[in-house]
Amino acid sequence: MTKLLVVSDSSSLILAAKAKIIEIICAEFLVEIPKKVFEETVVAGKELQQADAFILEKAVNEKKIVVKNTIPSKSKEIAELIEIFNLDEGEKQAILLYLEKKAQLLLVDDKQAINSAKLLEINWLTVPGLLVEFAKRKKLEKKIALESLRILQEEGRYKLGFILKAFDEIEKEG
Repeated sequence: MTKLLVVSDSSSLILAAKAKIIEIICAEFLVEIPKKVFEETVVAGKELQQADAFILEKAVNEKKIVVKNTIPSKSKEIAELIEIFNLDEGEKQAILLYLEKKAQLLLVDDKQAINSAKLLEINWLTVPGLLVEFAKRKKLEKKIALESLRILQEEGRYKLGFILKAFDEIEKEG
């Protein structure tokens, strides 16, 4: 069975590592990230001695996460749309890599990047959304999914209503 290709932005990758679900993401999907995301998550994170940076570096070294160079979009329309949303470089590169590789899913947590993805008709999910999907598909035990979501609540910048909805969806999976 061929795994789906997933591209991630920096915040999603960091949060997935903190929530201890990076292993399952790598097991379920082919994960690729742009070079800028690697720099923002691993290089900068290691300088700050962030535990998640070392977890992500290990996944890259084990080739569970593949770092790719991106090329600027040949489409003037896409380039302009990405610029309109004033995205950070890692998010821009993640969107470009998604489009370039024709990936199946973009992991993204930034509101502006989500809006950009919607306009570009990109299939996207947040890390809490992915966690709910894993719980529904029984890829994660309910107890582990709820604990991971609790970590995301503490570490992420999610609105309370968004997190509560995810908690409810996981709870329903009994």
